[in-house]
Amino acid sequence: MHPPPRQTRMAETSGSRDADVTSHRLGITSFTPHERARYYREFASIRSSSRRVPYLHITTGEPGAEVWGVMLFPEDEGKRQAYVARLWERFYPTYETDQLGDLVPRPVLLSIMKAAAAVDPINKTEIKARYWQGMLAGEQLKVLAAIAQSLPKRASWNAASKLVSGQTGSSRGVLYGARSTLLPVIHLWAAYILRGQQFAGDPARGYTALDDIGVFVTEAMALLQWGISFKLDRKGAEPALDRSKVDFWVPPPDWSPPAFKAGWPRDGRLAVPRLPEVWLRRVGTKLMKYSSKKSVLVAVDK
Repeated sequence: MHPPPRQTRMAETSGSRDADVTSHRLGITSFTPHERARYYREFASIRSSSRRVPYLHITTGEPGAEVWGVMLFPEDEGKRQAYVARLWERFYPTYETDQLGDLVPRPVLLSIMKAAAAVDPINKTEIKARYWQGMLAGEQLKVLAAIAQSLPKRASWNAASKLVSGQTGSSRGVLYGARSTLLPVIHLWAAYILRGQQFAGDPARGYTALDDIGVFVTEAMALLQWGISFKLDRKGAEPALDRSKVDFWVPPPDWSPPAFKAGWPRDGRLAVPRLPEVWLRRVGTKLMKYSSKKSVLVAVDK
């Protein structure tokens, strides 16, 4: 069901977001190009591991649609196909009518229509529920990384879920369920949150929608590598993201990070937050209470 390689039709027609959300742009960068190169050398071992490694279909087809399908339904291929077909039905008519680029060959469109007809449609309620689960899962990884940057000895899933529970009003059980369900793509959700919950090209800077998807995947892979490497400094501690137990979604072997150019609004380095002092004092103690239900706010290094 994949059209010709390297298309950007969805992002060109439907804008930068799949849902209206409040965003918080976070600042300090801590993953240098040299570190990213090291991360990708280490990812070669993940790709060659004996476990089944699920690959993101981002070298062919419509990368934006494929990424969203995986983020929402990593465990269900049928629902992924239904969701991707749904996105095509939404953005392609506008793309073709407004003559925004090369047309998709008829056989490809027929394959998309057949795929859509072969699976049960997904209702909006289910999509919204999965989106909220993804945000809750990603928020936990983001806060875990924030605690680790600020006070590594207190960085745990328990501490992260406590803070997120207080901020969102979601129970610890709901948070655990969201994390368990979407753990294979939690790095994608956290990266999505850390980039202000948006995908967007910037044609004026020579930065296309396709470039932005590639940069997003680079950011997510850096975050995944951090989670694989980080664990508490105590006997028997396991990595925050244990690749021996979870099949994390990663780019295919023939994919490479974009060749970053001067002037691009993003360069693939991940913004890592740092928690305020008042939050650090409460990590591991009583549950925090907040009235806001927005994404957890953090202080940024200057």
